[in-house]
Amino acid sequence: MTSFYSRVLILCLLPLLGTAQAIDNYLIQPSINIGWNDGNRWSFNTTIENRSIIAPDGEILHVQGAQFVSYDLGFYTQIGAGVMYREIFDNESADELRLTQQFVHARKFNAVKLAHRLRWDQRIRGDAVTHRWRYRFSGSLPLNGLSTDRREFYLTANAEVLFIGQIDRKPAYDQRVAAGIGTQLTNKIKVQLVTELRIEDYTNDPDRLLFFNFGLYYKL
Repeated sequence: MTSFYSRVLILCLLPLLGTAQAIDNYLIQPSINIGWNDGNRWSFNTTIENRSIIAPDGEILHVQGAQFVSYDLGFYTQIGAGVMYREIFDNESADELRLTQQFVHARKFNAVKLAHRLRWDQRIRGDAVTHRWRYRFSGSLPLNGLSTDRREFYLTANAEVLFIGQIDRKPAYDQRVAAGIGTQLTNKIKVQLVTELRIEDYTNDPDRLLFFNFGLYYKL
């Protein structure tokens, strides 16, 4: 069973070969993530991150903060909602308020953990409201044994598709594929490096972006 799902993850990562094509921009996105739960079914996550173009001037595009809450329904499923505020460092662009609702089904098969996530985002920038419907398939696999212990490493990967709609604009489709590695430093702290390829608006005028995501995760 583990071997089968490992092959599925590898197939999902094949689009990363598209990086051989021209990349329009290279970006770096560090983040700090703090998670906790109430000991029952509720869990909470706070994230602070910024995004910069990798260039000689190191231009910072924006910083953002987000708060998310999830409720465990049982049977390996959760529902959740969140709010995010993004300050954009461009005087010609409005800052962004984003509302998110999601459904997650996650389960372990031996050493492999797989998750399906459905999301609906409402992005509010000035008077414009953009809706994004998203599906992501993700997985993680420890490199030692059936679980990741302290000072051990794990692999992570995901593939996500997005449908984007806004009044008076043509619909857009995005594709994202990512792969990375992480390590459990302590029982409460882990770090993760993920490389992500994004192909935005690929049915009209595609834009290819390569992200380097550095994440620090702390569990209260």
